[in-house]
Amino acid sequence: MQLKITSWNVEHSARLIGSDISELLEDRRQRVANTITDINPDILCMLEGPSSEIDITNFCRDVLNGKWQPVLLSGDGDASNKHKRYETSGSQWIWFLVKTEWIGKCRLQEPSVWQSFVGHKDWPVYYWGQKQEQRHSHYRHPQVLIFEYEQGKELEIIGQHMKSKINREQVWDDKEGKVLSGAYVDEALIARVKLATEARNIRAYVDARFNQTRSPAIIILGDANDGVGQDFFEQNYMFFDLISNLQGNVMQSDRFFNHALFDFPAELRWSAKYDDPITGKRAKDNPLLIDHILMSQALVNGAFPLQVNSGAGMVEHLAFDRANAGATVKRITSDHRPISVVLRSL
Repeated sequence: MQLKITSWNVEHSARLIGSDISELLEDRRQRVANTITDINPDILCMLEGPSSEIDITNFCRDVLNGKWQPVLLSGDGDASNKHKRYETSGSQWIWFLVKTEWIGKCRLQEPSVWQSFVGHKDWPVYYWGQKQEQRHSHYRHPQVLIFEYEQGKELEIIGQHMKSKINREQVWDDKEGKVLSGAYVDEALIARVKLATEARNIRAYVDARFNQTRSPAIIILGDANDGVGQDFFEQNYMFFDLISNLQGNVMQSDRFFNHALFDFPAELRWSAKYDDPITGKRAKDNPLLIDHILMSQALVNGAFPLQVNSGAGMVEHLAFDRANAGATVKRITSDHRPISVVLRSL
């Protein structure tokens, strides 16, 4: 058998729900449906999803004609506080959508399990040179899907969408664009510290799993939000990159995560394009890989019945471009490209 897993940030997905939507949104909804149908994932980790169980269920009905179903937390929970169950703030949620034939093999793990494994819900952060402790936590708590391949053989898929946004528009203090605004640098560095600690929290969960299971089969995927100005701030201020925090330490090779796009053609290895005010690059000349799929060694060394072989990872450029042919900016499906990996049985 084979199992295709896809991660896609579907921009403004909640607007696509319902029968009374504009012609523009109807067109965009069809393009989103065509993209997902063309990719044909068995499991889709959908980012920027609607912010309630009812809305994601309706999304699957209205956009996907019920061919994929959301995996929800078991039980009724606290209907008066929809955010508490999933430990997610804001309007952009993480959901796993699964083909109907696989839904019986999937379950969503309670966020409280994650917090129990790492030993906390939030953590201390000390911003640059500050002695005063700040507290930080996941704005969008990672969601964990458990896929039971067979009795005693489970694949754990961690969906993450890190939260970091710089709101300040004034980047430079001079007209020549040579002196960065101190306020902008401060805000950008705080945002990157938050991102780095969120990545470390994910690794803390992964380390806990390795302390429970000799060689767990784990996939980490989603949007790391490691975009505009990433190289500049890493080279000049932070001296590390975000993905290395997720992948782990090569000195602990049994716990190191491989990247699904490692052998994907370099010129195609990007998932978004944005203007970069730091470098001055326009979006068309600034391809960024901010969406990722990482997998534990059990999925590449034969320890698990499903394996990621050479060439199994891809950015879904063809499906994206095909669905968006002729689309205006307001009709395009998303500002992110979907990424996928295919696992095949031994």
